[in-house]
Order: sequence, then C-alpha cells, then structure tokens
Amino acid sequence: KDMTLKELYEEARKNPTPGVAFIREVMDVAQKTEITVRRWISGEVVPDALTRRVLADHFKCQPEDLFPNK
Repeated sequence: KDMTLKELYEEARKNPTPGVAFIREVMDVAQKTEITVRRWISGEVVPDALTRRVLADHFKCQPEDLFPNK
C-alpha cells in the first residue's frame, strides 16, 4: 500500500538529523553520554588523552586536529 504524505513525513521524522547522527556516532565510539559529547563539541571540556586518541583513530586524524587547544 502506498503511504500518504503524512505517513511519509512521520516515517522521515524517525531518522536522525546529520548532527544528531554524528553525536550518536561519537557517543558510541567514546562510550560517553550525549551531554558529555555536546560539552566536547562546544569546547566547554576536553576528553582525556585516551578518549582523544580513540576518537582520532576513528575519524582517521590526529587528536590535535579534533581538539587543537590541548
């Protein structure tokens, strides 16, 4: 059965935005909470050295690239 426009919209809403998907990816890799990841992104706090290395390995870059001030 074909879906109505409203049903298509409701189905699309179930998918995360690119930003939310990115935060979830970082949460999964670092095994940290959403609040923690958001604090890293905002620059409010910086993860420990091991977490910086794990994230850098995941994103195939250097920790200094992800967190340039530390």
